[in-house]
Amino acid sequence: MKQFTLCTRCKFRYVTPRAKESFKQEKMAGEALLCLHCIAELTGKIVDQSGSLVDPHELEQSKRQQHIPRSSIEGCRPCMKKRGQ
Repeated sequence: MKQFTLCTRCKFRYVTPRAKESFKQEKMAGEALLCLHCIAELTGKIVDQSGSLVDPHELEQSKRQQHIPRSSIEGCRPCMKKRGQ
């Protein structure tokens, strides 16, 4: 089993390989001893579902693209039940 080091900032999360990658991508100074969540707090970014750091406005845009308006779905079962059909 791999031994992960504890984050030096929060002291309860671990420094994972993905956190080390993000540390390098953000061009932070020093040794990679921060967890992904602490890196996100320092940079002002958000951790997305895949565990990557993303700017907040990029995450909002991707959520908007995935959202399907109700008007485009016709005849779905909950709507049919409401209409009494």
